[in-house]
Amino acid sequence: MSNPREDPLARAVWIVNTCVDQIGTVLFTLLTITTIRQKRLHSPCQLLLGLYGFVSLLSNLQILLPFFVFILPGPGTIPRIVCAFVQLIPIGGGLNVFTLMFIIGIDRMLGIFFPIWYSMKSEKNYAKKLYLISLIYPLVFVAYVIRSLIQDPFLQVQCFSQDLMGVDGRSLIVGAQLVFNLLTLTCYVLMFFKLIYDQKTGKMCSIRKSIYKSLAIIMGIQIGGYMFSLSAFNILNLIYSNFTNTQSQIIKCLINVVASLSSSIEVPTIFAVSTEHRLAFKDEFSWLIKPLSSNKNSKVFILSNKNTTKSIQPQSTLIKNKTNGIVSVGY
Repeated sequence: MSNPREDPLARAVWIVNTCVDQIGTVLFTLLTITTIRQKRLHSPCQLLLGLYGFVSLLSNLQILLPFFVFILPGPGTIPRIVCAFVQLIPIGGGLNVFTLMFIIGIDRMLGIFFPIWYSMKSEKNYAKKLYLISLIYPLVFVAYVIRSLIQDPFLQVQCFSQDLMGVDGRSLIVGAQLVFNLLTLTCYVLMFFKLIYDQKTGKMCSIRKSIYKSLAIIMGIQIGGYMFSLSAFNILNLIYSNFTNTQSQIIKCLINVVASLSSSIEVPTIFAVSTEHRLAFKDEFSWLIKPLSSNKNSKVFILSNKNTTKSIQPQSTLIKNKTNGIVSVGY
């Protein structure tokens, strides 16, 4: 089949790709809500992580419109102006992920290289200023979208990012993503050597080391996922002529699935390595956690004893003697 929309396998892979992306949407929503509502997560670094979670959430939403255009009956295209209206914020948010990664790296570098200044600085509007700086890159995308709308607002497109930016705009945006990833990686490499130096000179701060370790793991996952996607797409472009349009669509979706899973893993990793985030999550979603715990505690196993019985309740370590020949064990 020459049209990927008519191929059952291509449609199935698109559905899988979209569903996997929405796993990330749910996870990043949990991180965003926890950060907003829990005051213990209102330090500048944690607020920046919360913003990172929010723009990652937006990034996962950008697949929805192309998915519906692809999967639903119809021509498989929509006017560019409609695409821009719906996709401007999700795609812009997705691009903001890369600048926020770099900004978080800069913030941690300031904390590790200039700890005295960092601890004494005024926190008022600090995170807001850093976030506003990170918006410069998405605004470049907006400029390219405006240019494409001026050129032909009603051009029928499938609503991928390149349909809004043009070929030259996409080349610049993709190149900038690589630069921001390399700059972020450089930040963490420099911090690593600074922590080694502090350890040798006896100036090591366990808190700074713990924060660095947590963020390095999270950003390492993001950078690793991005590098995988970049390499895979570049290889695909080199051998593109060997595949049909349908095969190319399937391969791209599979690459996106792997990249999306690597991104989604960041959220449970944050809650696993950060005590503050873990405690905040338990406080915020106690209504969800408590029923799960009570369900476990409601299980009862019956053991018979010929002579006596005991009811064992580990929660209260209470043991009651019975006379009916049965032992009830709850946990």
